[in-house]
Amino acid sequence: MLLLLVMTIFFALTHGASKLNFNHLSSSSLNILFNIRLPRILSALVAGASLSASGAFFQAALRNPIAEPGIMGVSSAASLLSIVAGLVLPGLFFGKVVFALIGGLISFTLILLFQKKMDPYQLIIIGVALDAAFTGIQDLFSDNHFTGLNLATSTWESTLYLAVVGTIAIIFVICIMHWANYLKVDDAELSSLGVSAAKLRFTLLLVAVILASITTACIGVIAFIGIIIPQIGRLLLGHDYQKIVPFSLLSGAWFLLFVDTLGRTINPPNEISANVILAIIGGPFMILILLRRRHFA
Repeated sequence: MLLLLVMTIFFALTHGASKLNFNHLSSSSLNILFNIRLPRILSALVAGASLSASGAFFQAALRNPIAEPGIMGVSSAASLLSIVAGLVLPGLFFGKVVFALIGGLISFTLILLFQKKMDPYQLIIIGVALDAAFTGIQDLFSDNHFTGLNLATSTWESTLYLAVVGTIAIIFVICIMHWANYLKVDDAELSSLGVSAAKLRFTLLLVAVILASITTACIGVIAFIGIIIPQIGRLLLGHDYQKIVPFSLLSGAWFLLFVDTLGRTINPPNEISANVILAIIGGPFMILILLRRRHFA
């Protein structure tokens, strides 16, 4: 996987609307390399790792294989508040990050309230409804330039915010990933062992929301990767989150970079956004997961 990651990074650096040769770099080529492609690649790597780990934690905490921030309304809420920050505090990127976190936490609070009253699959329906509501409100701003965030708009400012906060959160993810294994046990049994399932669930979801919200503030909403990568990890490695989470971090980083690079090199200079490709892959993937669970039920 590391070799594949290095090869993809090299290809992403040298291919696009124009091909670059490291032996003959003009000032224009250097500008493309360092100010356009490099921040975009770094953003894709950190975002892919963050969203994949976030999805794994959502699935562990909610005990649902198709839970992830893009479906549960977290990303759309973060995006909505990020747009509001762009209107209220134009030119202040830190304000967008803070507002995105607030938006993610609002959705997180609503999920926790509904989670106590519903089974995992009913909660997914609530998440989809929240996502639709937040997305609908965003449509009111559809003519505003604040709605155009994606990997193609990555700058060094957004990339540094994502890299610093994302890396700190990922380190924390690695430190607590074993907690996700505890939630495979019934809440009552955990309580009898002196472990609070509610506290474990709260912490995992909070970290997942922070990862998703920061990513959304920097590159916009990216859906489905938080479902695809952890599920592949389960198929290959089993259900141990101490294996699934590291796999998700590394594979998620590679996969989002691969999808973004594919989208911008398949028909240059035209681009297909990573979100479009992930939606094409992710929809059928979700159906396969549900059919597989029904088959083994």
